[in-house]
Amino acid sequence: MSGAGKSTASACLSDLGFYVIDNFPVPLFNHFVAHSLTSPDKFLRTALLVDIDSQEKQREMISLIKDLGPQAKQLQIIFLDCRSDTILKRYHETRRPHPNFNPHEDDTLLDTIKRERARLMPLQEMAAVRIDTSDMTVHDLRREIKGFVDSLSRHPHKTMRVNFLSFGFKYGIPPDCDLVADVRFLPNPYFVETLRDKNGLDPDVRDFVLKLEDATTFLKYYSQLLEFLLPRYIFE
Repeated sequence: MSGAGKSTASACLSDLGFYVIDNFPVPLFNHFVAHSLTSPDKFLRTALLVDIDSQEKQREMISLIKDLGPQAKQLQIIFLDCRSDTILKRYHETRRPHPNFNPHEDDTLLDTIKRERARLMPLQEMAAVRIDTSDMTVHDLRREIKGFVDSLSRHPHKTMRVNFLSFGFKYGIPPDCDLVADVRFLPNPYFVETLRDKNGLDPDVRDFVLKLEDATTFLKYYSQLLEFLLPRYIFE
């Protein structure tokens, strides 16, 4: 359904490593399937957001899926649904026009939504999963999409990239930091004459810091904090 969260789902699938194509033309479906077989590694995880804005395109899409034969088992349809009143509210908030509004058939936006819902019913019935986004935030929808993708995979996507960056406060905090740990409570090797000209990659500087009881205690507790936080960041 238009307004049910397609853009959010697209971004989520992209973040999960899918090759995503938006507004994919229905007539190119079989050609793309044939092309994907020539580069299976590239297209192993592919998400097509298909442009179905008419009854004719829907019938063609359903026919093309059925014509896949055994390959159809590799295809999973995710259908995003939403209550009509919520879709109305979303379009009023964004002030964007509904892509399927037809002045010759629709007197109001609600007419457009009802017509689209009736038209998409056959495709909805073919879906492997139907997600009602009426009461969802974008984060809720991302979790639903990720959960469905993980259910199909032997290796669920449960990792998060973490970058550690050392910086000097006199240069300012880096703009892309999410967590900042202030370790200025530790003695500064710069003020040790024999270490002043060395940097943090030098074994002498490393040994100077790590032999401190406060340093090892800090690393212990901060590691425990990250072990608590990271799974919750991944979930959210």
